[in-house]
Amino acid sequence: MTVKNIQFESEEINEQLRDESSEGSRVKFQVKKYWQFALGIVVALGLMTYLILKSNPEQIWKSLVNANIALIFGAVGCTFLLFIIKTIRWQLVLKPHGYNIPFIQALRFVLIGTFGSSITPAKIGDVLRAVYLSKERKEIKIGLSVFSVVFDRLLDLTGIFIIVGITIPVAIMKLGFSEIAWWMPAGIGLGFLIFIILIIAVFNGKITKPVLNFILKFISKMFKKKNAKNKIEMTSQEIITDFYENQKNYRWWQYIILATLSVGFWVLLGLQGCILLEAFRVEIFNSVQNPLIVIAVLCVAAITAMVIPISISGIGIRDTVIMILLGFLIVNNTLIPNISVASINLSILQTFFNVLIPGIVGGLLIISLQRQSNGREKIEKKS
Repeated sequence: MTVKNIQFESEEINEQLRDESSEGSRVKFQVKKYWQFALGIVVALGLMTYLILKSNPEQIWKSLVNANIALIFGAVGCTFLLFIIKTIRWQLVLKPHGYNIPFIQALRFVLIGTFGSSITPAKIGDVLRAVYLSKERKEIKIGLSVFSVVFDRLLDLTGIFIIVGITIPVAIMKLGFSEIAWWMPAGIGLGFLIFIILIIAVFNGKITKPVLNFILKFISKMFKKKNAKNKIEMTSQEIITDFYENQKNYRWWQYIILATLSVGFWVLLGLQGCILLEAFRVEIFNSVQNPLIVIAVLCVAAITAMVIPISISGIGIRDTVIMILLGFLIVNNTLIPNISVASINLSILQTFFNVLIPGIVGGLLIISLQRQSNGREKIEKKS
């Protein structure tokens, strides 16, 4: 073998090693990038599979097939109202800063945020609506956009805790337990403690800064284009400064209006749950205690999914809490054989109506906006 052949083979081997190394690096990068997403899917599917098998799949299917269709459509109507309330609330969050976002435009961004929420743990992907808001409305700084979404999520938590604080004690008294389990008042107290900690955290720069950095870093990985990444990966100092400046624009009466809309949102979500249970032949509106219980349970399930962000959009975690609490709190003996099946169907349909379908619409909107952006870039290059 000549020296020339040896050199050629050596270069070929080195090139192959570089390719393998590059491929290995790409694989490692992909694993590092998507492991949380993959884990969330595994947890969500695993928990849902367990709950369905535990509740008898045949009974679940029969319950769905025999459901009251008119009430199912009524629940779909609640979804439209929920997104109307959510959009109006976000418009009101932005209005004190001098920006009147048209309803249709705001709804588009809310749906885009829903898509982000449906594919991320703890719904941190909701920040996508902030990204697209600043992208389409260039006069709105990214700091204000991020603030509006974080503040909107905080209003959700406020609505949840107000409802839980009112409904749980009333529900417990209505149920007439001779002995109240220790974990009930303990859970309520712990919930309010978490709420106070979250309030302090959100309005404390030292705590908020790393949280915002984490959210922005996570969101930036969802974009391949450099200009999108650069827009998201701004200096944290600028975002933090804007975040705290924007808090000064609200008056006390605006907080009351926003909090009222938040409470209304979660009451409507609870009533949607009541309608779905009625659709599955579980009587809810026959007593004042039961609607209160369902509303409170759905609120507790939502906050549990936020506190334990290990599944995609809280799927599985929320459903487990709903099944356990409804099975424990609805005490009418005639309902006990059906309540676990009805609880699973309630969770599945609410996730389908309120998360998956709006999320798909949001994903299609993102594709449409990306195509429009690409078309504009091609036109600009040609000109």
